[in-house]
Amino acid sequence: MHGWELIIFEGFNGIVSGLVLALISLGLCLIYGLMGIINIAHGSLYMLGAVIGVYCVQAYGFNFWLILVVAPLAVAAISVLINRVLLERIVNRNAAIGLLATAGLLLIIDNTVLATFGGAPKTVIAPVSGAVHILGMYYPGYRLVVALIAIGVLGAVWAFLRFSRYGLWMRAVPQARELAAAIGVPISRVNDLTVALAGLTAGFAGALVVPISGAYFQMGLSVLASAFIVVVVGGLGNLFGAIVVSMGFGVARGLFAVVMAPAWAEISALLLLLPVLYFRPNGIFGGR
Repeated sequence: MHGWELIIFEGFNGIVSGLVLALISLGLCLIYGLMGIINIAHGSLYMLGAVIGVYCVQAYGFNFWLILVVAPLAVAAISVLINRVLLERIVNRNAAIGLLATAGLLLIIDNTVLATFGGAPKTVIAPVSGAVHILGMYYPGYRLVVALIAIGVLGAVWAFLRFSRYGLWMRAVPQARELAAAIGVPISRVNDLTVALAGLTAGFAGALVVPISGAYFQMGLSVLASAFIVVVVGGLGNLFGAIVVSMGFGVARGLFAVVMAPAWAEISALLLLLPVLYFRPNGIFGGR
C-alpha cells in the first residue's frame, strides 16, 4: 500500500485499537470513580480475558463467539472475588495503599498465569476471514467486527448507567457515599457490580484481540500505561472523557505508524497527550 491507502488503513487500525482501549479504560474509570482506587492490576484483567478465551478454544474446543461470553463473565466473577478479598478493604484509605496493594495483585495474577499457561504467546484463528473494500483499500473484516462489537458494548454500558436503578446508584454513591448508605443504597452490592462491570469490559477487550495480537502473560502491561494516561487526560472518573481520549489516542498512534515504527508511534501519541495536562491539570473533561 502507498500514499492515501496506507494512511486510511492505519487510521482504521487506530480507530479499532482506540475502541479496544476505551473498553479497558472504562473499567479503570468505573473503579476510580466509585471507590477512589487506582487499580494497577486492571491490565491483568484484560490479559485474563485473552488467556481464558484461548484456553477455552484450545482445551475445550469452544466456538470463538462463545468465548466472547464465557471469558468476560469469568473475568467479572474473578473481579468480584478480588473486590471481596482486597478492594473493599482499601476503600477510603491512603491512595498509596491502594497502589501498592493492586501492584502486588498484578504480580500475583501475571505470575500465576505464567506458571499455569506458560510464557509463549498463543492465538486463535479469526472467526471472520477476508477483507472489505473501503475507500480504495482492503481492510480485514474481523477488525471491523471488533470495532462494531466494541461500540455495542460501550453503548450497552452507557444505557445501563443511564437508565437502570443500579446505574443510578453507581453514579450517586461517589458523590455522597454516607448519604447513599443512610437512605438504603446497598453500597457493598454496588461496589461488587462496579468491579464486575469493570472486569467484564476488560475481559471482553482481551477476548476480542486474541485473533489479532494473541494472548500472553504480560500483555496487560503493554496497555496499562496507555490506559492510565488516557484516563488522566480525559479526567479521572469521567467515562465520556476516557472514551473520547482513547479514540483520539488510537487514531494518533495509527497515523504516526504511517511514518515510524509501531513502538515510536505509541510513544509519539503519548507525548502528544501529555502537554494537555499542563493546560488542563484535571483532564480535558475533568472539573476544577
